[in-house]
Amino acid sequence: MYWWLFQDSRSSMYPHDTGSSDSSEPADPDQTIRRGRGRGRGRGRGRDTLRGVRGRGRGPRRASRGRGQPRRGAADGPNRAQVAAATLEERNRQLQDRIYRLSDCDLRGLVVDIASQHPEFVFDVLDRDDGQHGGHHPPPDGPTPAWCTCTYCREMPTEAERRCCGRTRPNCYSRLPDFYLIVLDEAVLAVARRLREELLVMPPDEDLNRANRFAAYRQFIVWQHGRLGAGIRRVIPSCCVWRIRDKYPNPFGQYKGFVGGRFN
Repeated sequence: MYWWLFQDSRSSMYPHDTGSSDSSEPADPDQTIRRGRGRGRGRGRGRDTLRGVRGRGRGPRRASRGRGQPRRGAADGPNRAQVAAATLEERNRQLQDRIYRLSDCDLRGLVVDIASQHPEFVFDVLDRDDGQHGGHHPPPDGPTPAWCTCTYCREMPTEAERRCCGRTRPNCYSRLPDFYLIVLDEAVLAVARRLREELLVMPPDEDLNRANRFAAYRQFIVWQHGRLGAGIRRVIPSCCVWRIRDKYPNPFGQYKGFVGGRFN
């Protein structure tokens, strides 16, 4: 009759027998087994992976190239100056081969075309053996001025133009392969003249040698000093000036010379 009193008192005396959810042990024994297996597999894979990485890292290493050591074949190949000189030589050789293959009639026609487009060039070639010039054009085998150190300079008409490159004879600017490529090459000067004419909207100069001289002067200034700006001018060494004038001379030896700017 009072059986429920007995049940309540038993629950209060033995709380762990009531199946309460506060128990710390899991109710399902299979869950414990699954957790154990999962942890075991995870730890085993992690260790195996680390061991594999360590095993691969312990192998023999390749010998590293130290700093400053040249690469293989770097010193064996030609440098930039040699490549440029070889390119110019190959271009001139191909041009000479094409000229030699022309017949006499074709050669006369070629000379007539050149004379009609650049008459000053033809007159310069025809008068090349005439040594009488009305201007100042000293020969290359003349005496070396006292203010020259490279031995390639020649006497200049003004004191401002009497300037040497200041280098030794083998390292003179006028004898470097880069000088010939950047300052004297006809193809480079043609591109420089065309760019200047298009930017400044200038007509082409009818005197080809004079146009090439002025273009060569500008090429040397940009090569050595960069862009100077308006009113700033630099004197080109005498050795370089006469190398340019020998390549593109005036038939009468008349040259303008250096003209100072506002800040010179």
